[in-house]
Amino acid sequence: MYKDDKEYYESLPRKRIGVAALIFYKKMLLIIQPGYSSSWILPGGTVEYEESPLEALIREVQDELSLKIVPKDLIAVDYVANTDVKGEYLQLLFSTEDLTEEQAQSIEAKFYEVKSYRFMDFDEALPMLAPNIARRLQSLQDHPGEILYLENGKQNPIALLNL
Repeated sequence: MYKDDKEYYESLPRKRIGVAALIFYKKMLLIIQPGYSSSWILPGGTVEYEESPLEALIREVQDELSLKIVPKDLIAVDYVANTDVKGEYLQLLFSTEDLTEEQAQSIEAKFYEVKSYRFMDFDEALPMLAPNIARRLQSLQDHPGEILYLENGKQNPIALLNL
């Protein structure tokens, strides 16, 4: 048993939360190649201690690309199982206002954060992205306009449980 609420809550599991943004400029999706990987991903990162997901998203994109974005809507929540060194986590995906010409031209990739960035047609970007991100975006494409709950990038995990 626990001596108090504090001890109980400290005993509970902690999950990491990641955030990412769908950022478009002239109908082209912004993708990045992070400094720590050869994979291509969406701009974003990890939510820090006592930081909201929106604060993290704005901070991460600013840190990576010197870009100030305007988040709009939460469009997907994806539970990612513990299958590799990353462990399990929740990934929140947000839409943003499209970039202006000035914003797109002002991007400065900070090499320690981002090796490279590109604006690409959505469908052409999918095969370049890390598989979990590509699955997530494919699910969004299959269910336009919906806010999705995903598990490992796949829609309708409840049906998969055979309840």
